[in-house]
Parts: sequence; C-alpha cells; structure tokens
Amino acid sequence: MDTRDTAGRLRVGVLTAVLLAGCAPGASSAPARATPTSVPSMTVTTPPPTPTKAATATPTPGPTSSVVVTRDLLYESADPVLTPDAVDVYAPTMAGRWPVVVMFHGAPGGGPESDRADLGEEAWRVAQLGFVVFNASWGHSPAAADMSWYDGGLALGAQGACAVEFARMHAAAYSGDPATMIVFGHSGGGTPAAMVAFARPKPTAGCLGGATLGGISALVTWEGNWVLSPTYPDWNAIVAEDPRVMDLCTPWKYLPEHKDLKVVILVSENPGSQYEREVGDPWAADSWLAARDPSGDLRRQLQADGALADGTIGQADMQQLLYSILKAQGNPVTLDVMPASTHEVVAGAGWDVFLAAFPKAAQHD
Repeated sequence: MDTRDTAGRLRVGVLTAVLLAGCAPGASSAPARATPTSVPSMTVTTPPPTPTKAATATPTPGPTSSVVVTRDLLYESADPVLTPDAVDVYAPTMAGRWPVVVMFHGAPGGGPESDRADLGEEAWRVAQLGFVVFNASWGHSPAAADMSWYDGGLALGAQGACAVEFARMHAAAYSGDPATMIVFGHSGGGTPAAMVAFARPKPTAGCLGGATLGGISALVTWEGNWVLSPTYPDWNAIVAEDPRVMDLCTPWKYLPEHKDLKVVILVSENPGSQYEREVGDPWAADSWLAARDPSGDLRRQLQADGALADGTIGQADMQQLLYSILKAQGNPVTLDVMPASTHEVVAGAGWDVFLAAFPKAAQHD
C-alpha cells in the first residue's frame, strides 16, 4: 500500500470531518438532532414531476397544496478527491416557476447514507412554502489522491458549487426558476454555502451540472461555524504552514467582492454552551484567535460587538460578527433569532422565523 496515498486520504478525510464537526473543545461530534415528533407525509417519485402548465412569471412564495420528493440523484459522475454525492429534491406539485434553494447539512447524524436527511423536515417545509429544494449531501470520504489540506478543502468548495449547478440545470424539470438560486448552510454546511456564495469556486470536473458557477441570488445561514470551526488540535500549525487554509473555513476574504449579495443570518435562541470557546488573551501571539485572524480585523470587530468581554465566543457572537461586517459594507443583510431552538433543532416559534428567511431571501428589492 502507498503510504502517501493513505496519508492523503486521512488528511482530506480529517479536513472533511473538521469542517463538519461541532465546536466544543474535545467534543467528538455535535449532539444528535432530535427526531421530529410530527413529520409531514412525503410522496416519493423516481422521475422528475412534469409541470402541467408553466407560469408566465415567478409566483410569490406561499403555501402550496403538497410536495413531491425525488431521492438519491447523483450530482457528480466522478471526482478526483471526494466520493460522488447525491441530492434529494423537494418540489411543490403546483406548477409555477418557484425559487430554488440548495441546502447543505451540518454534521452527519446518521452516516453517509442519511446525512442530508438531517435537513429533511426543513427541506419539506421550505418546499411547502413554494420553493424547489435540492437537499445535498457533501464532504464524504476521499476516493483517492494525496492532497494537501488546502487542495482537499478546495475540493469541498468545488463539490458545493457542483451541487448548485446541478440544481440550476435541473430546476425547470421541477417547476423551479434557475434565475433565483438561494444557497443555505447549517453549522458546518455554512462552509460550502459561504464558499459558493463568496469564494465562487469552479464546480468539480465530474459535475453533472454546469462547468461554471452561475449567479447566486441570496445566502441563508443557520449558525455557520465560521471562526469557531475547525477545532482540529494542530490547526495553528496547519494555518502557519499554509495560511490559505483559513479561507476555506471562513468567507471573510471574499466579502468585499459581493457587496450586493443578500444574506439572511439565523441564530438559535439557545445554541448551547458546547459551542462556546475560551479565548484567553485574544491579542496574544499564540492565542486561539490569532491563528484564525492574523490581520486582527476580526478581533477588532468582535471587540466592537462586545463579544470578547466575557473571555468566550459562541455561535451568537459569530453570527453577529458576520452581520456587522456585511452591514458595514452595505450588503442587504438581516440577523434573526429563532425562539425555542438549539444549534441542532428548530422548534416551536423558531419555525416561523426559520421559514420566513426564505421568502425574505427570494424577494426582489
């Protein structure tokens, strides 16, 4: 066995796990998502639904009669780094030209075969509002090649771009409007979503969608990990070896290039203390934050937001940080709190806030 090849697989595999992982020091994974007590019934079909009559204009998102789900559509034929992955499509049965949402899950709750199912209820409810939702799995174990940390991370972004372009190419078959593309990321899924929206990677060579990433109408995030992730023990050394790796986990470098992009940021009322980090002296050369923020710009903004006053940073601080930067540069951005919800589960009145994010993202100002 080629030991370099084995090391490469482990390296990219660990990077994948790191980007998906929870943020607590020493935590092995994020807490499991609760099983919803009442899951809407789903109609499953293998071929795409055939629209009965195309609408002449994009309808305003609103309640539809029912949703049809098409499962296990591969969006990659081959990839030199990551195993080809799949999407489930949730589409209104009512004909129209519905806005399109591409969802990226966070930490897998049920293994490679079921990780996108972690957003199954969210995808169903958003589709019921009048959206075509492509719920994508991503970031699975490497198939081959000895890759650097940076190249392995680029592969994750390329895979996310491929999922978006697959959705764009096939949207019309589900009565979707490919001109209105919204990307959504939860937790670790905020990484591919933000890379697609801001870093604009090229889709992987094995993409079954377009070869070039097209326009993005809006980004919706639910507690993207940003600076909090990753928690890999040797991260300081990894960043010191190749500072570009940090760009794979945060969108900060690319924000000024997209001052018109609409962004809707969601934070849970009770994200959980397991997602807080002790920062100590944030300006110490060897501090946890210094490796993630060599310029000091993020720490200055965190201080301006009051985030560092108690010596810790958490999910609410991270979402406020992104909001503050985008607001200052003129982006149309909102930050909304989901009541009764945690980092893993939308609950109670939180559903109203969660679902309102998507019509807000689709609205043409």
